Amino acid sequence: MRILLAASLGITAALTLCMSTGAFAQDSVVVTRTITTTDPGMLFGTITTRREELNKLYADALAQNLLAEAEKNLLRAELDRIAAEEAAAKSLTGVAASSKVVILARDIDTLGDRFNVVLKKPVFVPIVEGSHFTIVEGKVVELDDVAKRRWDLEGKINKFHLENRISASTANNLRSRMDLIATQEAGMRADGNLDLKEGRILYSEFDKIGSDLDSAGK
Repeated sequence: MRILLAASLGITAALTLCMSTGAFAQDSVVVTRTITTTDPGMLFGTITTRREELNKLYADALAQNLLAEAEKNLLRAELDRIAAEEAAAKSLTGVAASSKVVILARDIDTLGDRFNVVLKKPVFVPIVEGSHFTIVEGKVVELDDVAKRRWDLEGKINKFHLENRISASTANNLRSRMDLIATQEAGMRADGNLDLKEGRILYSEFDKIGSDLDSAGK
């Protein structure tokens, strides 16, 4: 059985369930129902599961003595930060929560990439590839343009931090500004989808953060 969820975070979407009963297309039964992805409950399970994977990879790296003291402390601090932000995000609702899930997924993937390097083998498969957010049950959420921009920018913030190009305080300040944009977006989506003007406003705010990040990371 294969389940594919093609959706935009924060937008009503369709869940298509394909149950193959034979080798040919005519042997498949397709059932479609509408769900609302502003409820992030189905996404948080993925965040928790994949974060726990990182904790195991961290333990493996320690057991093999692969981490210098500074990196060991940095990675531990990042894992603790992600866990704390995940716990806090579960009190959010709607677009604000979904937006935070995207940011947490990006943080997890960035650390996963680092563990692939540390352990010298591909031990971590990313949550998001391209614009596809893979849920642990095998479903795939299609990120919309705003979510993808948020994803890319959060990844850059985290990458700069792990490379010691920006301090933890600078990274946290930029993340706080990302959260404010998510709150702003939630208000804009309250009456439906984003219009062109609202989208431009959000992209302008993202661009300001990107510019400040580049300046701080020089």
